[in-house]
Amino acid sequence: MGRVEAGLLPVAAKKIGITASINDRMRAYGVPGLSIAVIDHGRIAWAKGYGVADMTSGRAVTTKTLFQAASISKPISAMGVLLLIQRGLVGLDENVNDKLKGWMVPETDLTRASPVTVRMLLNHTAGVIHDDGSGYVPYTIGDKLPTLVQILKGEPPARSGSIRIVSLPGKSFGYSGAGYEILQQLVTDVSGRSFDEYMQSEVLGPIGMTSSTFAQPLPKPLLIDAATGHYSGGMALPGRFRVSPELTVAGLWTTPTDIARYVINVQESYAGSSEKPLSASVAQQMLNPGLGSRGLGPAISATGRSARFGHDGFNEGFESSFVGYVHGERGAVVMANSGFAFMLIKEVLDSISRVYAWPEYGVTAQQPPAATLHQQLVMPVSTHTLVGSTGEYKIGDELTIRIYSRGDRLFLDWPNNGIAEVFATLSGRFFCPQLIFSDLGSPWLQFVEDHRGITSKMLAGDDGSAELRRVN
Repeated sequence: MGRVEAGLLPVAAKKIGITASINDRMRAYGVPGLSIAVIDHGRIAWAKGYGVADMTSGRAVTTKTLFQAASISKPISAMGVLLLIQRGLVGLDENVNDKLKGWMVPETDLTRASPVTVRMLLNHTAGVIHDDGSGYVPYTIGDKLPTLVQILKGEPPARSGSIRIVSLPGKSFGYSGAGYEILQQLVTDVSGRSFDEYMQSEVLGPIGMTSSTFAQPLPKPLLIDAATGHYSGGMALPGRFRVSPELTVAGLWTTPTDIARYVINVQESYAGSSEKPLSASVAQQMLNPGLGSRGLGPAISATGRSARFGHDGFNEGFESSFVGYVHGERGAVVMANSGFAFMLIKEVLDSISRVYAWPEYGVTAQQPPAATLHQQLVMPVSTHTLVGSTGEYKIGDELTIRIYSRGDRLFLDWPNNGIAEVFATLSGRFFCPQLIFSDLGSPWLQFVEDHRGITSKMLAGDDGSAELRRVN
């Protein structure tokens, strides 16, 4: 544990290759609290909390502190859906409308050509979105919450548009929270129980996730153990945290220890050493990668003996990540109560991978020294860029972001996401972890100079980009 805690390698460290401690990096990123669980040889090797669960009270993070899992809710929810399939109550490849009762997928030429199935919803190939493109929209404590059917139909008080199909189901990958909302309705209709009750009795309880709940809003008796969400820099979210009636999408409250129990259970089921709740054959289907390297819930990376499953989570004020080896009986979970913690989380996972010699994960003992790898990734931001790029930029007609320098470092102020540092790379592009939370979905920024000076281009991927128009 001590080697992990002291062995973080900052991506943008001035002296490349010199390690730092978890506490040092928490201060550098402005992350109030962090919680970790490490899996080795098929068991939880250790778990520990760092920092504070709430900046106002100074309450310490412990292994019992609850964090919002955000999108990690999806692979946990997927286990509940697969259990219905295993019991023969739902067909993995049957038209989901055959089992839905309270609401049905709208029929179009696309669905008539290729009906939406449970498999497609689980692996994000159903082509499902909300028609206003809003995606997941959280609520604040005290708001009138919509029912799931109101969310699916796009009816008030829901803040998102109605569900629609935008591509031929089954033919392309497109990450979709809307698809998981349909799965929530499916579980409710087929089981005859509320989603949170079903998951508690059939999944969370049986695999030992005794500190977890899908209940939203969080029940009052659990508030004492709940972390408060924070913006970058440590300011607490008004009302402490957001409420997510889209339970499958982002509704889980949990601990790293409980997520580690899920990881171990999946590993055991896959290997055939456990049949509860999932059989080996179902677990193997769950971890079989399809389009977009997605299994039936988790994301899959690498192949062979290095194959891993995992997921990241981003809610306002909370960020998290887990990884488990399909064959190796190892993995880890890291959760934070900050809106700018993802780079720290990755640094922690990298440190764990080095100490526990994870194969083909980031930097290991068998790979080139950390200094060499990091020198290939980052470099100081030039004085020319520091001076010339600062100012305000607009995306579209409404959103305005601010780029500014502080000393020899460059920062971006993104509305509602806080402030994030911009890192330079040898490729000429700039990396800003916070941008991953924008609708553009990309963490890359590129500055372009013309006769007017420095303007900038936001890269949304290999297939396109979105311009930031400089306004001053």
